[in-house]
Amino acid sequence: MGTRRRRGAVPDPAPVTEGPEEGEHRVRPRRRVPPRTPRRWSLAALAVVASVALAGCGTAADRPDDNSAAAPGIGAAPGTTDEALGGVATEQAPIYWVGTGDQSGYLFREFRNPEDTSTADPVARAAAMVTRATPMDPDYRTLWSPVSTVGTSVSPDGIITVDLPAAAFGTQLSEKDAQMALQQMVYTVSAAAVTAGLLDASTAKEVRILVDGRTGFSAFGSVDLSDPLTRDTSLAAPVWLIDPQTDADPGSPLTVFLRVLPAVHDVRWEVTQDERTVRSGTVAAASPGSDPTVGTELRTTIDLDPGEYTVRVAGTNDQGTVLVDDHVITVSAAN
Repeated sequence: MGTRRRRGAVPDPAPVTEGPEEGEHRVRPRRRVPPRTPRRWSLAALAVVASVALAGCGTAADRPDDNSAAAPGIGAAPGTTDEALGGVATEQAPIYWVGTGDQSGYLFREFRNPEDTSTADPVARAAAMVTRATPMDPDYRTLWSPVSTVGTSVSPDGIITVDLPAAAFGTQLSEKDAQMALQQMVYTVSAAAVTAGLLDASTAKEVRILVDGRTGFSAFGSVDLSDPLTRDTSLAAPVWLIDPQTDADPGSPLTVFLRVLPAVHDVRWEVTQDERTVRSGTVAAASPGSDPTVGTELRTTIDLDPGEYTVRVAGTNDQGTVLVDDHVITVSAAN
């Protein structure tokens, strides 16, 4: 994640709310489907349903305005159980991507507006975006081939079944990359189930991946899919700029929200414009003996003039490798 190119297109800001707005209705829980008989959704065949906010809980103080790139309560890191996602009401999909360069062995999340709203199933929609969408951040990538149909089901005991066409595994990958691709899907669908309120954040989750309705497929020619999968917490991004997201227009004041793991040292964040540092700071190191999967979070608010900026966080791991996550944003006006 080195020199960044200037982006021209700025997507719509990410409207995430902590509960239904006035006039909206609380959505009834989705009827559960047995885990081995997932519904298969054609992402182009169903009529677009009326847009609804999935019911959640929270306080008005947690609700961002329309210029916020991410709500304060949705910053759950990749290695967590998405506790901060529990009950969040949002139509956006939490999509996990694989990093590049020195962070190619880690996962990062973006909250994305659905590219296809022809299915109301939030888990199927998120799974499809893993295969079809392009990350907003050019430093992220997907390892999947695009498909047009995905079947999903969620059981109350935390088993998520995803039924994919064989075409999704069209690329032959090494065993290491195949495991990363599968974890990319596991993280995404489990986060989507929590975000949609289909599972509680504290529920242990297993993801069973079927291929054309059958088990035992060899994923990407490398990994047997006979057994269900769970999250591998070692894939948590050690340096992660959670908010603002790439290409966001968060307005000013800007809230910078980041997370680093204990194995990363000498962590520094900065906001630059035209290679000039506008604001910067450091992140305190974790206490000795800290849980290696639990990161240190920093949230700070700064005032910015209108313009394009790069927000960057960097640190050094135990092997001496400098790890960086940086996002290009546009500030068009003050909030």
